[in-house]
Amino acid sequence: MALGKQLQTALSVSRRVSLLVGVLAASCLAISLALMLARLGTLPSSWQPALLAGLVSETLLLLLIVVIGFLLMRKSLDLMQGEEHAESSSRVDPVTLALTRGDFLDELRRRVQTAGDRRHAYVMLDLDHLKALNDTFGHSAGDEALAQLVRICRDELPGAIIGRLGGDEFAMLLTDCSSRGEVVQAVKALLDRLRQPVQINGRTMRLSATAGIAMAPDDTHIALELVNLADLALYKAKQARGSVLSYNSRMLVDDRYTRLLTRELRAAIYLNQLDMHYQPIVAEDGVEQTAFEALIRWHHPLRGTIPPAEFISVAEQSTLIEEVGEWVIRRVIRDAVRYGRYQFGINVSAVQLKQPGFATFVANELAAAGLPASRLVLEITETVFLDFGSVERANLDGLRAAGVMIVLDDFGSGFASLQYLRKFHFDCLKIDKSYVHAAGSSDVDMTFVTAITELARALGTRVLAEGVETEEQYLMMKAAGCQRFQGYYFGRPASLSEAVASPALQPRGRRAVGG
Repeated sequence: MALGKQLQTALSVSRRVSLLVGVLAASCLAISLALMLARLGTLPSSWQPALLAGLVSETLLLLLIVVIGFLLMRKSLDLMQGEEHAESSSRVDPVTLALTRGDFLDELRRRVQTAGDRRHAYVMLDLDHLKALNDTFGHSAGDEALAQLVRICRDELPGAIIGRLGGDEFAMLLTDCSSRGEVVQAVKALLDRLRQPVQINGRTMRLSATAGIAMAPDDTHIALELVNLADLALYKAKQARGSVLSYNSRMLVDDRYTRLLTRELRAAIYLNQLDMHYQPIVAEDGVEQTAFEALIRWHHPLRGTIPPAEFISVAEQSTLIEEVGEWVIRRVIRDAVRYGRYQFGINVSAVQLKQPGFATFVANELAAAGLPASRLVLEITETVFLDFGSVERANLDGLRAAGVMIVLDDFGSGFASLQYLRKFHFDCLKIDKSYVHAAGSSDVDMTFVTAITELARALGTRVLAEGVETEEQYLMMKAAGCQRFQGYYFGRPASLSEAVASPALQPRGRRAVGG
């Protein structure tokens, strides 16, 4: 029963009880007056027993009705309070105490429709690395991180209306804002506050979030469009985690370009505009080529060569990543058959590993080409979900059982590196190039590399240093215990025939080892 109907019922009961009590009270008063007159002799004294009995019964009835009325009123009030609590609970997310998605969007529509010329800001917030946090420390830690985000939002922006849109996405409505710049600075201060160390389930952590902003009526006066524009700004901001971006018209142009690029990429697959380049991986002596990493290239007839960083993210946002991924695997396996000495590595997207039949597809392609599985290397990053029972884990286990080598790429750049090593035994760890570049000037980074090589040795895993660009970096990584090396110092990505020949590699490799 709705709260308003409960209130009407309570008022109706109250009126009826009050009327009955009034009648009984008047009756008791009349009987008391008659009894007094009988005692004074004005009325026959023989009436006194009957009048006394009537007064007692009327009084008891009055008390009974008062008690029943009180109990009915109490029950009605309890029902109203329960209804009010239930209604309030349905509007609030139990984990963060922010408004639920539906109620927040209703409030947003109402505020924007009645804003007039007043400027409102809609802010979308996405907590970074929530999945890694849940995987590493449990969902209770993730929930506490979300609650911490909302608490900081309330502290930094007391007047903000906060809603949880779902998962790690939150939204804020800031009313009566003076300028866009003021909002951007306020959100930046909020993100800076979020980065400060905080205790979560007994562990000290630093959280981060990414934000996108849209303004009403500057960008639009339609609530739903405001949400879409802020979401677009958030998507752009995610390219640099922990940042904040405000919507501008250029973003909409870029979004249309992304859609165009998606259509053209689909055509490129069938028009044979994609190609593979290969970068050599060398052994510990810095000379012997042991493997090649396959890197996709797109030769557009009008735009020239489009780098993978520009179109792979586009492919991952659509089903195109499946088609591109299958094309790459078929092409690399075919190239590997032509050169029987080397291993060939392929970067595999987390999206690809979510496909239930991915391991079967790879195994079938290897069998059809007659290529030993041990010559294929699949490189994954820490964005892949590796818990038992997941599709990703099942695919990797199946590939590993078939003999395919599995490498953890960009090791040290993510949130859950050590946890990853506990969950899955990798054949090789590729140390992120940021540590390689910083090792010469940072004792901490050099210590990290040395510690990783020691850990890998204990696990029976090789370590590859990627991004090696100078002789000094090569020698330092070799001294730290790395067994494989990759980078511009040993060769840039090129066609397979050029990469295998590598005419400049051998002399430079000998100089690197003092030959």
